[in-house]
Amino acid sequence: MCMLLIFVFLLLQHGDDECFLNTIEACAITIYPDVVQHFRYVRCLENLTLEGRHNQWVNCFQMTGLGTSPIDCYTSGNGKAIDQKYAKETAQLNPPHRFVPWVVVNNQALQEDYQNFVTYICRAYKGNVIPNACRSLSTKTYDSNEKVNSFQPVCYVDEARNLSFPLVTRLSNKSP
Repeated sequence: MCMLLIFVFLLLQHGDDECFLNTIEACAITIYPDVVQHFRYVRCLENLTLEGRHNQWVNCFQMTGLGTSPIDCYTSGNGKAIDQKYAKETAQLNPPHRFVPWVVVNNQALQEDYQNFVTYICRAYKGNVIPNACRSLSTKTYDSNEKVNSFQPVCYVDEARNLSFPLVTRLSNKSP
């Protein structure tokens, strides 16, 4: 059996605001363990962040049809324990992460080629039934030294910046 591992982890390296959003995401993952459910929320939040609209994070609950229980998880303090669990998992990665996103397949970090993770997973897959995502890749040849997209934006662990919106203050002024 082929063991595939992809680590998506939350880092607290860009200040209190990012820490807050990461905790909300971690709470959503815990409260809604169905990957389809919590991934919709995480994707919504990450897309808002990429669009510079991260201050609209609370709208993702309604946009994805999920309840606001992750806010209660944060305000109760349970989110801190969840974050610590993820931090411990992240610290134990081998090889150690250098930037985010840090994607690992079969204990090999994809480095800057993370956006081609489907290719790596499909090549590592040893099952009899080829998943739909892998069918178009199965006819292509692949040179492991070749990177399809050699430049990918990453955020290195030692970089630090603070976001400028006071989420925690706004959270205490909102009723869930």
